[in-house]
Amino acid sequence: MRRGSPFTRFMRLFGAVLLIAGLHSAGFGGEKKVISYEASYMGIALLDMTLTWEDMDSTVQITYDNQVKPFIGRFHHIHNIYHVHFEKDSYEPISWSKKISEGSMDFLLEGSRSVDGANVLYSNGATASIPEDAFTVFSATHFLASKAHETEYFPVDLKVFIDGEIWKATATRYTATTPHPEITLPTTQVLIQTDLQYVGGTRVMIENDILMDVIATEGTRFILWVEGDGSYSKAQFGKFPKAVVMERLKK
Repeated sequence: MRRGSPFTRFMRLFGAVLLIAGLHSAGFGGEKKVISYEASYMGIALLDMTLTWEDMDSTVQITYDNQVKPFIGRFHHIHNIYHVHFEKDSYEPISWSKKISEGSMDFLLEGSRSVDGANVLYSNGATASIPEDAFTVFSATHFLASKAHETEYFPVDLKVFIDGEIWKATATRYTATTPHPEITLPTTQVLIQTDLQYVGGTRVMIENDILMDVIATEGTRFILWVEGDGSYSKAQFGKFPKAVVMERLKK
């Protein structure tokens, strides 16, 4: 992972919450929904995020629009837009893209599966092999959301495809009756803890955005609080006192 000033390193850690902030289960009943989130670090609200979810006949499209708060933007500009299109039943990714604007970094990268599904074709001309049972970051997370209330499904290992690399995501489930070693849960919530481990493959670009740069790091861990309806009310990346915490805003 790239090095830099303490502020830059913090922003990389904070950027990883972009993954967490967008997580919500696939259960909106066929209509487009827009959901607002806010992420904080040491109690200070730093990130605004807008999730747009469109539940179609057989597929799902999600767009994440992430921007730092105006006062943070004076020091470090971030406006990243992530899009993913996946099969509704299997969560198999079809295509995805990211439009990145971070300081001096500005690029658009699009990826789509080949006709036989064995490869990913990127807009920068790169190609990469993708396992048949692999997910992207977002489709994997939503798949786990759909399984969160199935006790027998966990623990489970998933293959996650991140910009040409294959990562193993080990997901563990905790509840009030099967408690997490550090976090106390009410009876209405399920906690999913996911740890990532590199398996193989090569990144398809030299420089990457803070979200994928931090996620695609050995030992990355994030924790999700899942409600009874399958939605996420809270997420955490890292440990206190340096944890980044995301919470869904109440209407």
